[in-house]
Amino acid sequence: MSEPGNQINRNLPPAWRKPPQSARATSSPYFTMWEAPPLSALEEAVRSPETSPVGMRMRAAYFLRQEYDNAIRNGASTSYIKNDDGGGDAQSQEEEQKTAPCTAGATEEDRIAGRVIDLLGVGLCDARHGSLIRHEFAYVMGQLRDERCCPALERTLLDEADCVMVRHECGEALGAIAAQRSVAILRAAIEANPNSPEIGQTCQLALDHMQWKSNGGDASGIVEPMACACMLSPYSSVDPAPPHPKHASMSASEIGAILRDESLPLFERYRAMFSLRNKGGEDCVVQLGKALVEDKSSALLRHEVAYVLGQMQHSASVESLAESLRRTGEHAMVRHESAEALGAIDGRWEDCEVILREFLNDHDVVVRESCMIALDAADYWGHGGGGENIEDGEEEKVDESRDKEPLTFVQQKAITNGRIGDTVGNVGDGELACAMSGNGSNATKKKIGVAAAEAAAVADPARLNHFNVVRN
Repeated sequence: MSEPGNQINRNLPPAWRKPPQSARATSSPYFTMWEAPPLSALEEAVRSPETSPVGMRMRAAYFLRQEYDNAIRNGASTSYIKNDDGGGDAQSQEEEQKTAPCTAGATEEDRIAGRVIDLLGVGLCDARHGSLIRHEFAYVMGQLRDERCCPALERTLLDEADCVMVRHECGEALGAIAAQRSVAILRAAIEANPNSPEIGQTCQLALDHMQWKSNGGDASGIVEPMACACMLSPYSSVDPAPPHPKHASMSASEIGAILRDESLPLFERYRAMFSLRNKGGEDCVVQLGKALVEDKSSALLRHEVAYVLGQMQHSASVESLAESLRRTGEHAMVRHESAEALGAIDGRWEDCEVILREFLNDHDVVVRESCMIALDAADYWGHGGGGENIEDGEEEKVDESRDKEPLTFVQQKAITNGRIGDTVGNVGDGELACAMSGNGSNATKKKIGVAAAEAAAVADPARLNHFNVVRN
């Protein structure tokens, strides 16, 4: 693999090169999704990790997510196959993953969705990918919320010889899927790993969230509460805990104090974290940054804080993320999330690029690869506008009639990570909340409504009711 930032795109196989503007598929009047390489190319990247650069394999995970979402939007079923037996059986992983999608009556879209799940499971269980990419496969499987992903996730979670970071992500993914069959697996993982807080805390959080849902949510009876307009989430990711309605009337510093209170259950601290994320703004970013660098109680919590800061993409988070990444004694999964978050911040990209380059030779392979991937994505897709790679001697041709900008890869990944706000151009989170509460101009509401509906459909069709938008 060539050094990040040095024309990586030119060295890729044709199917992976950045497509011309005319080849990109438009998914709404307001933003453009990148056209994915063919499924055969994605399969090659997953099945041949030794010949596929790490950045390509990372992109493959999210392009597979896009293929799955397209299949669902085109009519694939998410319920025609369910693994309700409550545990594994004698089938091998290869048989289990490949035979499940081939149920009689399955459509072509069903087969595509099943093939994506098969490939993600293959990638997760292939140690040649390394911990970083395997954990990314697990994350994407959780975001699909398809029970066909459970067997591979459960097996990996229970494999005590496997990497803790990968196993943690499998536990979190099982919590996102929230299948009843996984409850016993999550409990077994807690009991079998008394000396691994990363595993124990992850599985307990998953069980707490599932129990909270089964109990009807908060006292209001709303399972995923959105207490008021200022707490309306501009994200559609499947999170390990919901925000709390009572936080809507609290200041950022008050919520931050809950987040940093080590005497509270981790589930309640997570709720404060996601309340800060949903409220948005610099004050909330500052509180999250303090938790990232001051907390000493839980690497799991710190890694989630870094992930949330990456979702928010606020320039005020650069210093705390940089401090976290520079702590060589910090847990690798925390430093990894800090690196990825820095790679998502367009507003101060020159600063972030310098920081990321510091760690291209880090002693930890997960950190090295995280920085490499962030820099690779910037080169492959461009930062700050998604412009084309221009060969030497060429002049950029600007189509002034085009009134929408394509997404950078960071932004496209943000959609699958749940960043709906980034799909609506220059409309900020506050304007989003304002418009969704019934205020704001009609033009702004229309722009947000269409983009939010499209982005929500990509990440989670079931969340459309939060935006009062009906898909045609």
